[in-house]
Amino acid sequence: MNEFHMYRFRGFTGKSDFPKMAKLIQEISIAENTQNWTTAEDIERDYSHLVNSTPETDMLMVEDQQGNLIAYTRVGWDVDDEKRQVFSFPFNIHPTVRTVQLQSHLLNWVEKRAKEVAAESNVAEKHILQAFLRNIETDILLREALEGQGFTAVRFMNRMVRDLQEVIDVPPLPAGLEVRPVPESQYRNVINALDEAFRDHWGHSPLSDADYQAWSSSPIFKPSLWQVAWDGEEIAAGVLNTVDEEANKQFNLQRGMTDPIFTRRPWRKRGLARALLMRSLQMLKEMGMSEAMLGVDTQNPSGAFVLYESCGFKPILRSVIFEKNISPN
Repeated sequence: MNEFHMYRFRGFTGKSDFPKMAKLIQEISIAENTQNWTTAEDIERDYSHLVNSTPETDMLMVEDQQGNLIAYTRVGWDVDDEKRQVFSFPFNIHPTVRTVQLQSHLLNWVEKRAKEVAAESNVAEKHILQAFLRNIETDILLREALEGQGFTAVRFMNRMVRDLQEVIDVPPLPAGLEVRPVPESQYRNVINALDEAFRDHWGHSPLSDADYQAWSSSPIFKPSLWQVAWDGEEIAAGVLNTVDEEANKQFNLQRGMTDPIFTRRPWRKRGLARALLMRSLQMLKEMGMSEAMLGVDTQNPSGAFVLYESCGFKPILRSVIFEKNISPN
């Protein structure tokens, strides 16, 4: 039986959709205990910095018969360091209406629109659809839909948590390096250093000015929490810590995030990431946090997963990135 007669498919209608989108994301967050929290203000701020995505043409919204938003997706793209045009898309579907049929329908729409955009933009010779499966243990229907549409798992990620009541042994910094506060005039330089270091990571795309503006305008952007190591006036490495106070409030947590973590090439293999990470854990503990969290690519060639385990982090969630090659229309 075709279930689509129960739904209304429409495009994005503007700012009035932001509260509906936030409500859907919040209901998903509560149902799945994602421990993330998104408001209409967050969405409006993020959408004011969109690049390579036009909501009026690149979004599909799904409403039920009562007019409630029950799903939406949006096509956007970047060109990664391998010169691939990578199309990614949020895939927000209310848990009560998730079926393989509906998810496959949305994936078909995403692919059709991505092929149109690939032809219109003409920025690369290789084109990829990239999907994120948040929880490999529970997102069974989405995985079935992705595999049914020809997607293949290409990368595995872990969320890891560290109990701050356990012993935190802070090693000394390598000789000649120091941690000091980051003045506002250096915020962008720190982000540039992060971007440079991440060029060695799988799937990296250059950080744009719009990306920086979106990040720096977020309530969780707090450079006072950063642990940045300097070699004279050179930025060597950093842990760009954050505390999401709204998510902590909603889910009754006392959690800090200890990522992203980066070390620039000339300063690697000297124990710098460990020293900055352990300093970050101590700082968060002194702030009253009870745990720290980070995300890691388990196939990272730098050995990040092993490092984090040795610092006391334990994996709590496995995620997967799926990809599919497409050809422009």
